[in-house]
Amino acid sequence: MSDIKRLVVNSGNLFDSLTGTIKENQTIVSKGNQIVWVGEAGSFEKEETDQIIDASGKTVFPGMIECHLHLHMNGETNMERATLRTKKDMYHFYSLVNAQKQLVSGFTCVRDAGSFTGIMPSLRRILDYGVFAGPRLVNSDKGIWQWGNQEEVYPESMIAWAREHHQVVAGVDSVKHAIRDLKFRGATFIKTATTGGVLHGMESKVSFSLWTDEELIAIREEAHRNDMHIASHAHGKAGIDKATIAGFDTIEHGSFMDEESADLMIKNGTYLIPTQMAAMGLVSPELMKTMPPEVQKKTIEVDSAMKINHKMAFEKGVKIAIGTDAGTPGNYHGNSGTEAVIMVKDVGMTPTQALQAATIEGAKAIWMDEKIGSLEKGKLADLIISNKNPLEDITVLQNPKNFSQIIKDGKVMVEKGVITYFSPIEKPPI
Repeated sequence: MSDIKRLVVNSGNLFDSLTGTIKENQTIVSKGNQIVWVGEAGSFEKEETDQIIDASGKTVFPGMIECHLHLHMNGETNMERATLRTKKDMYHFYSLVNAQKQLVSGFTCVRDAGSFTGIMPSLRRILDYGVFAGPRLVNSDKGIWQWGNQEEVYPESMIAWAREHHQVVAGVDSVKHAIRDLKFRGATFIKTATTGGVLHGMESKVSFSLWTDEELIAIREEAHRNDMHIASHAHGKAGIDKATIAGFDTIEHGSFMDEESADLMIKNGTYLIPTQMAAMGLVSPELMKTMPPEVQKKTIEVDSAMKINHKMAFEKGVKIAIGTDAGTPGNYHGNSGTEAVIMVKDVGMTPTQALQAATIEGAKAIWMDEKIGSLEKGKLADLIISNKNPLEDITVLQNPKNFSQIIKDGKVMVEKGVITYFSPIEKPPI
């Protein structure tokens, strides 16, 4: 490691995500992919080979964390038609491009909440190797599903394909096998559903949950035994409460939660990932006219409920991290900073709390706070240098051109909204 040059971000105003304060005139030194020194500018020993970035007058904060997206999906307004015109292996390329859009927008870590088999574990390894610029990737591969909980809306041939390639399980032993299989295939966390969904058709009920209590407990026990956290897609109260009581780690969407649900989540330390941008995209007139009547009805109900119930949950003290469901119709990659703006505008957070939700709270939600989410010695060197202070104007996070540099793993990967890192690797790593 002695021949590795250090990257020095000098004299910036550092956002301490742990305390929610700004520390002026701070310098961050990284070597390899790790932060090795943080302190007042000028108090560290310089080396001739240091690569120095002058951050004077700029705000430096941790790389942001997007806790719920789908990289293989592009946000098309007619998802079914787009699917019919896409060959399976094209999704690998879409996923890479969408991951890079997230990186450019300041999200140096993303959690993919479900894709076709094998795509995300492969992309995660490619990004870890530094073959392409991209965020670090936490992935659930295809997740595990209780068949019938979410109606598929594709043609019969695709439904048959999905049934064959997705985990269709029932019973405690099947659940355990599914989790072990996902671990083997490269998933790093478990995603499931305890209710139906909005876009999945008339038989997919957001108020209904197919899993038994015994199966839910088995999911938690087996996932945690394998050092994997658990996310549950849950719109309706019954599914939210069941997943929380079973000990799941994050509730995705949480649309129809009530005060009892919030109290349960507070008691259990469960995180809410609101994904308000998903509903905001779906209620656009362009999209609404493409939807069947039952989906239009669910969309309007969910959008209205989210605004009220997430604000209630935050005011009561439920822990919240940023997630958008990017990739769903009308919800394009590269705009995840808008969710932080929504947290201020509609949920009631201060800009400081919203930036914490996008950094240290996101890291805690996905069990990565020992590595990312704050700028401390020993953590991974993921950080953003911003020309403007998002604590003064949270909308700064919506425009990547506000970021002079985005650094991931100690490498400057993006400058002024453009990827500037290209792999020096001459042969694939082994």
